[in-house]
Amino acid sequence: MSLRGVLAELRQRGVLKVAAAYAAIGWVALQGLSLLFQSFDAPGWVIKVVTTLVILGFPVACLMSWGFDITPEGVRPIPPAPKDPGPLPIAGAQISPIIEASVSPSIAVLPFVDMSAEHDQQYLGDGIAEELLNALASIEGLNVAARTSSFSFAGKGASMKEIADTLHVRTVLEGSVRRSGQKLRVTAQVIDVDTGFHLYSQSYDREVQDIFDIQNEIAREIVRALLPKIGLDAAAGLVRQGTSSLEAYNLRLLARQWLTQPSPAVVHASTKQLKEAIRLDPGYAEAWGDIAYIHGFVASWATDALPHLIDGHHAAETALALSPDNVEGLLFRAYASLLVRRDAEASDHYYQRARDAGADLSVWAFNRSVLHDHPMGRFEVARLYLEEAERRDPLAHNVKWMLAWNYHLSGRHADAVRVAEQLRRVGVSAPDGIAVWGVLLGATAALQARESLAALVDAVPEFAHVGHMYQFTIDGALGDLEHARTLLDELLVRSAAQLPVSPIVIAEGYKALGEFNNAIDWWSRAVDQHVPYTLAWMAATNRTHPVIGKDPRFLALLKRMALEGEQTGAVP
Repeated sequence: MSLRGVLAELRQRGVLKVAAAYAAIGWVALQGLSLLFQSFDAPGWVIKVVTTLVILGFPVACLMSWGFDITPEGVRPIPPAPKDPGPLPIAGAQISPIIEASVSPSIAVLPFVDMSAEHDQQYLGDGIAEELLNALASIEGLNVAARTSSFSFAGKGASMKEIADTLHVRTVLEGSVRRSGQKLRVTAQVIDVDTGFHLYSQSYDREVQDIFDIQNEIAREIVRALLPKIGLDAAAGLVRQGTSSLEAYNLRLLARQWLTQPSPAVVHASTKQLKEAIRLDPGYAEAWGDIAYIHGFVASWATDALPHLIDGHHAAETALALSPDNVEGLLFRAYASLLVRRDAEASDHYYQRARDAGADLSVWAFNRSVLHDHPMGRFEVARLYLEEAERRDPLAHNVKWMLAWNYHLSGRHADAVRVAEQLRRVGVSAPDGIAVWGVLLGATAALQARESLAALVDAVPEFAHVGHMYQFTIDGALGDLEHARTLLDELLVRSAAQLPVSPIVIAEGYKALGEFNNAIDWWSRAVDQHVPYTLAWMAATNRTHPVIGKDPRFLALLKRMALEGEQTGAVP
């Protein structure tokens, strides 16, 4: 056993505590007995014998404490310590010797707080934190909390203990950024939550163009603090510098706000910023990948998805030509392979490549379940991925609402309701999430969800396509034929006037009314147009429908989309 293992075992069995206590008590006892023997003129050999007995008793006490513990219930054996005790405490100029040997290194990275006078640099603080998170996540042996969950604590004033308990980590990285002209001050500190001590703390005063060097320095120091055994080369680069243009980098950071505010206005502004970044640096693979992913996202709520699918394809191909492991490009390829090319094997291949390339697990599991496994009827496989993502990213709303729907489709209704209730408590605002808890939580929730969707359609007209589709879904769950008929008639009038109405929405209206033949007619048009919700909703939801799921015309649609039959298999 290694020295680390021996020390961990000694701590686990209480040997060190017994040894220290025995030595202290024995020394005090000998001092007292020595004075007592002198008072009674005892022979010198008496104190020698007592001292010898005390010394001989030391290893006996240690051996007893190694194997047994005395409790109110009696003497009981002590279990062995874990076989992999983790790193020993370390010391250094900037690092406190605090890491417990029996715990695997783990960390959550919080957004760096903007301390600039104008308070206009939060995007930079978020960007620094995200780059560090990605760099640390690439280190084998270091458990890093997912971005969605760790970033959700921004501005909420949560305590370190609350953050660590929620995200199941022992350490937290926090920091700040202050920019004044071309001067930049970045501070960073890693806190051991159990002790409150700093494992690492440093400030950097540099020029703005040194930001990549600062990120690499911080990442290397954190790795040294948490994983001293890896022997990281001081010259090793952990943060990948995707561009040499600081302006292009800043534009991409500004554009990343669409991840937390995926409204049409923000998405359009982000796309414009990303295109400007590419103009400044045509070889910026990450910017090309972001554009591809955004086009895939917009295609889901656009009434005409094909232009976005075409533009997304071009961006993804460019990103992957520049960087074959670009995660966003691989995810778009996986999506388009099934939706456009109708090649399930290729889709599966690209999803696996994206995971191997380090895709965020919650994003990856959500995309794969909603756009691959659910449409193919692989509910069990999807559930395993989603449950793993929920464990590692407990605050990711998209994972929760897709997991709730997975339980519903799999017949696990109690689990579906439990997760849907969690969604309602946190106030999820995405149309998909609203629809999920509306369908699963009974009539009152359904009516609330329908009102929320109507308000969303009024406030954000670009979401009318998705909002109306889910309103029909809730009408069907409620059996509210009157509401469904009124809304459907309005949409049919719009369609007859050549105004943009997605066929998938009209199909859902007919389904809510129980007119399944008409629904299948409109679904067929949606399949012809490669509407994304033919995967995300039509195929997945109706596989388990008692009537539609057995209809030969519906099964023929699945075959056209390369989704025929239920596929099973172990998770790769």
